[in-house]
Amino acid sequence: MNTSHRLILNTAAVYTRSLLSAGLALFSSRWILNAMGAIDFGLFSLVGSVLIFIAFLNTVMATSASRHYAYAIGQGDSDEVNKWFNAALSIHLCFAVSLTFVGWGVGNYLITHVLNIPPERVVVCRQVFQISLVSLFTGMVSIPFVAMFKAKQRIAELSAWDMMQSVLNFSFAWYLTQATGDRLWMYALGVTTILVFIHSILVARAVTNFRECRVVFLQWFDGLKLKEIFTFASWNLIGSLGASFRDQGSAILINLYFGPVANTSYSIARQVSRQTGQLAGAMLGAFSPEISTREGRGERSSMLDLSLRANKFGTLLVLVFVVPLMVEMEYVLKLWLVTPPVYAETFCRYILATFLIDRLTTGYMLAVNAHGKIAGYQATLGTILLLTLPLAWLFLYLGLEPTSVGVAFIVTMTLCSLGRVVWAKYLLGASVYRWIKAVLAPCGMVGGGAALATAFPFISVPSGFLRLILVTGASFIAYLLLTWFFALDKRDRSFFHHNTKKIWSYLIPRRRYN
Repeated sequence: MNTSHRLILNTAAVYTRSLLSAGLALFSSRWILNAMGAIDFGLFSLVGSVLIFIAFLNTVMATSASRHYAYAIGQGDSDEVNKWFNAALSIHLCFAVSLTFVGWGVGNYLITHVLNIPPERVVVCRQVFQISLVSLFTGMVSIPFVAMFKAKQRIAELSAWDMMQSVLNFSFAWYLTQATGDRLWMYALGVTTILVFIHSILVARAVTNFRECRVVFLQWFDGLKLKEIFTFASWNLIGSLGASFRDQGSAILINLYFGPVANTSYSIARQVSRQTGQLAGAMLGAFSPEISTREGRGERSSMLDLSLRANKFGTLLVLVFVVPLMVEMEYVLKLWLVTPPVYAETFCRYILATFLIDRLTTGYMLAVNAHGKIAGYQATLGTILLLTLPLAWLFLYLGLEPTSVGVAFIVTMTLCSLGRVVWAKYLLGASVYRWIKAVLAPCGMVGGGAALATAFPFISVPSGFLRLILVTGASFIAYLLLTWFFALDKRDRSFFHHNTKKIWSYLIPRRRYN
């Protein structure tokens, strides 16, 4: 399978997975809430928040392992990949054991003495926390194995197992509505059992299919490799913490100035952004290992070309649903929440705009990560994202509405995206003009044209489901036309023609035969 076909297959697989997961989660969350009740549901979220940092660390470490695997794969040295695997496995196992022991004591102390938990539920919450630690332990140990799937670009198989996990969670949520007993404890046990089951399958599949996943104890704790993994992960952590502190710090500022009602609106906007991010992140997950592999092979020009395509197609795929969603945000929120909080609509629009600006340069983020020299890049971008907090505080101090925090998000994300362009030019020699011509201009034209196409149905038809359909249809038609004629180049259109004919010639004989 050539690179283009593999990228399309991987992207389609992850998009399908994301859509299925989002749909099943939407239905099952209501079942879980009804089965557990508001108090126990809130307690599960509260106890789970104690584990957020460990899960966050897992993500950062997985990115580091996958990058080093893919780079070594690009160099064509499977023995070197195996050395990276063993180094990663040794440190992840140590992390898993250490964090489990530390977390066990710290988490139990917080639940018993610090968190505001009804006395009669303290014992169960401690049990829930201990059960959850098991899933985090297996998750951290499985990271070196799962990262090999990503580095080998077996994204479609990973997506299939993720879909199985979503179906199992959905089925368990239905079972919970019929079960008797302490449903908080049962829910924690069920979710953990499913996670451990999926992790075990992935580890077994990696060991069976990838010779690079051989465990060689003599290669554990390789000092040079551990230093590289830690250094890469540490600088990645700084950039990621900038975004995390921005999000959580903004929530605190909003709470201090306007109280919990405004916090609810902000939380809803973050939920919308997370669901959008799941879909948009699908393509990046498919592009990331190939970008690292090309850099490992020394194909800098080809790698930059692929990162530009990740910028363009990542933005275009977001525009498909962001444009009609932003136009009809008020009605969509009423469909979802019936009575949405007062600031939710504006918050959602600002957060989605922030997300769209981020997509314009995310391919360059992957390219810099593949290059490996990320210290200055992550320090710069992490600092820019942290500047959101003083800017948001200034807006609120001046007496502006809570939604002004969204403006601060847009300002700093614009600076962050421009920073990526500058760093890509400095580290990789990427052309700023080429980015403007290949990404910014065509995506701006597609987004602006699709938005203008919604004007007539939006103005002429009363708010309701019919207008939502018409606005979505008008936006989609304009999006397709503008993308075909202005966003896709000759190579993209030729690829589409070739594969459409191939699929069509494959389907017609089957129809005749049947």
